[in-house]
Amino acid sequence: MIVTVTLNPAVDRVVVLYELHLGDSNRVYDGQIDPGGKGVNVSRVLRELGETSLATGFVAGSLGSFVESSLKQAQIPSAFISIPGQTRQNLAIVETRWPRHTMLNEPGPETDVKFLKRLEQRLTPRIGAGDWVVLAGSLPPGIPATAYADLTGLVHRAGGKVGLDTDGEPLVEGILARPDLVKPNREELERLIGRPIVNEEQVVRAASLLREQGITYVAVSMGREGAIALGPGEAWRAVPPPVETVSAIGAGDSLVAGLVLALSRGESLAEGLRLGTAAGAATTLRPGTRLAVAQDIQRLLPLVSIQRLSLQMAA
Repeated sequence: MIVTVTLNPAVDRVVVLYELHLGDSNRVYDGQIDPGGKGVNVSRVLRELGETSLATGFVAGSLGSFVESSLKQAQIPSAFISIPGQTRQNLAIVETRWPRHTMLNEPGPETDVKFLKRLEQRLTPRIGAGDWVVLAGSLPPGIPATAYADLTGLVHRAGGKVGLDTDGEPLVEGILARPDLVKPNREELERLIGRPIVNEEQVVRAASLLREQGITYVAVSMGREGAIALGPGEAWRAVPPPVETVSAIGAGDSLVAGLVLALSRGESLAEGLRLGTAAGAATTLRPGTRLAVAQDIQRLLPLVSIQRLSLQMAA
């Protein structure tokens, strides 16, 4: 089983206009609303890949109810903890003239740590040996940066495995608990190691530093350039087929979905990277916050180029 944990989910709203004029009225000619948050997105893509996951985390108010009802409509089981306040709303302003995306992201509701304890109590009986738990996204105000590290320890004690996809201090703290998979993008990896990464060799070196801290798999997403993944004694690069990108929102989450699904099924890291890269590329074909659909993933899968890299690059 795969469980996704989204402590700070969102309702993602997209508005589309020709050009944004600051300080003036703007006419919107298209838009959409989707349930969001990185873990929620992983569950949505897993559904397209034919896998049923359990989505959990925190929800609040009417927007939280929208997240739950949307997942139910998509036939994705959920077990969220209700908290006071209102689930955050993220606004993406899409201009078709350039094209250009402007993101306005709310912080999320103030959350007491007692709700984290409730979530831990709900998670514990649901995790068995070999299950994968994806911990993803930002933390809401009031939740300590050590939350993902604590949850990683809980999952490991239950015999499960952890995929971590976050940024900043929660990522730094989370790595100390040795999750089984970490998926930073290149910019997040640069912040983590404190220096720029300008080429493939430096990506492999930086990923190797994380593996030396006890992390089994490290995957680094690099947008149009694809992704690089390292595992025990192996390093791979995946290059997506050339596609016309409509929106890159959720592409990294789609990569995580493919990776975790393959690894949960006992498949190789290379095949997981191929599936995740195809899912990421398929997501870029969709407007706004819409994610990959199964038909596009299967069409792009054989077009993903997988190359083995030398681990000597990390020396």
